[in-house]
This record gives sequence, structure tokens and C-alpha cells, in this order.
Amino acid sequence: MKKLLSIFIIALLAFALIGCSSNSTSGGGNSDSGSSGSDSGSSGKPDNYSIMFATGTTTGTYYPLGAIFSDYWNKKLDYVQASSQATNGSVQNLIFIKQGEAQVALTPTGTLYEGFNGEASFDGNKVENVRILAGLYPNVNHLVARKGAGIESIADVAGKKIVPGATGSATEIETQRAMEAYDVDYEGLGKDFVGFTEATDLMRNKQTDVAMVMAGVPTSAVTEMLATANGELLPYTQEAVDYLKEKYPWTMEYTIKANSYENQPEDVLSVAQNNFLVATADMPDEVAYDLVKTLWEGIEELKGSHAVIEQFDIEKALEGTSGIPIHPGAEKFYKEKGILK
Repeated sequence: MKKLLSIFIIALLAFALIGCSSNSTSGGGNSDSGSSGSDSGSSGKPDNYSIMFATGTTTGTYYPLGAIFSDYWNKKLDYVQASSQATNGSVQNLIFIKQGEAQVALTPTGTLYEGFNGEASFDGNKVENVRILAGLYPNVNHLVARKGAGIESIADVAGKKIVPGATGSATEIETQRAMEAYDVDYEGLGKDFVGFTEATDLMRNKQTDVAMVMAGVPTSAVTEMLATANGELLPYTQEAVDYLKEKYPWTMEYTIKANSYENQPEDVLSVAQNNFLVATADMPDEVAYDLVKTLWEGIEELKGSHAVIEQFDIEKALEGTSGIPIHPGAEKFYKEKGILK
């Protein structure tokens, strides 16, 4: 009898231990499923999401905007950790997007179109994982000539020394197209591939004759050139504008209004293309939605941060997308606002 009782007690203890072990395993699994900072929960929104924001050179418009947006998202979205990084500009930004080194970037329409479709400098290197979050403002071509260099029009740039932008950048591409519109041999120009700050120094020291700056109006690089380096803006002719619009459909006619810059008393005819805020295709929909919603709902608060933000218009946020896909998270927001049907 004692032997049977002992066997019964041992069996009860064994069942108890098995039950405890099962509960412990189940509890540990549930705890692990919600603790990862980068994995999405059932809502698709991560507990933590890090963003590297690819911008542009430090004296352009992209760079301060990236810092402003990053700071604002960090302030308004407690799960987002965003930081901006200076780059050579939009071409490099899209390469960073393709490689997964950046989650958010700024780029003009032309570069975005060529990147997504694998054209021009992206030949054989399509950036198919890029998605649109928002169209923001026009990126304007500023061709600045040094007074005394014998340049009265863009046609006079032939044979001169120029700062066309960083090698392979959207700014250099726009310089090439400007020269094309005037039958100026780009290869015959003396070129310095330096940043906007260095371009201003070269102009001030009479070591270059012309510089192309592609940025929103106003931009500090052009302000410096006109105020301290004896620079003046060169206008495009209507014929050149029409040629560029026909050949490159994303190109827009743009007038830099008089007194946008110091020492600029008259309107200056130029060309521009829309600037887009873009993201990687694998960004969770809820994150993309929150970024876009926070940005547009905070525009009034942000306007004092940079003059170009005054030009932001949600009604034009999806103009000129040139067939590039809109991120589903952003799409949801624009449908709620009636921008998309």
C-alpha cells in the first residue's frame, strides 16, 4: 500500500512540474513577441523606428530642411529617431535609398524619374524601392555669373570656367541641359566640381566665372554669391525654357521674383522642377502615414523655420509625380484629406 501511495505522489509531482514548465514557456514567448524595437506588432507600427534622412550639401536648401523635419518628427512621434545627413545631393540620396542606407530623402522630379526607370546616370541601376511621401516646393535653377567675366547671357558661358555642381549630381545634370539649350559645348568648359561654399570662394577670388545652384528660393549659396562675390543671376530665354519643357516634361517655367535676393532688382526667368520627399518601399505603412500627417498638420508651426516652407501646399503635394508610386501610408493620408479620390 505504501509503495502504491509513493508511486501516486511521484506521478502527481511529475504532472505539476510539466504544467509549470508549459506555462513558463508560453509566458516567455508572449513577452518576446512585443519587446523587439524594430519588429512590427499587429498594427504594423514598430515600437522604435530609426530614420536616416539623406539631404544635400550644407549650403543648399535640402540640408536645413532635413534637419528641421527630423527634429520635428522626433518631437512629435515618440517612437521615431530621425537624423539628417549631408550628401552630394539627389543622385546620391537615391543610391542611399536603393542600398537601404537611408529611409527618407529629398530629390527633384527629374532625378526621381530617371532613378526609378534606370535612365541617364542610373542606367543599369534602377531604384525601384523608392516611394513618394510628398511634393514640397520647386527646385529652381540659379545660374550665377561673376560680373566682369564678360558674360551677359547663358550663351556667353561658352569657353568659360564653371562650377556645375558635384560630379553626377542633379545640379550637374541641369548645368549640362542648360548648356544644351544654348548649344554651348559642356565638355569645352573649365570645370571645378566643388560645393556651393567653395564655389562662392572661387567666384570671390575670380577663379571661376559661373556657378549653377539648384535649390529653393531663397537659398543661402545664391545670397552669398550676389552679396559678397559680385555675382548676378543669368536669365533663361523663353526659347530655352520652351525647349527644356518639351524635351524634359517634368521641367516647369519659373520666375525668380525681383528682390528675392540682395542686388537682384528685376525678375529673372528660369526653370524648375518639383521637389519630393521620398521613402523606401519597405517603410511600414503606419510610419509613412504618421510622417506625412505630422508634417502637413504642422506646417504652420514649421513656417518660421525656413523661408521655403512658405511655398509648401498640400493641394499640390502629388503634382508631377511622373508615374512614381506613392507610398501606401501616404496614400491613405491623402485620401482622408480628399487630395486623392
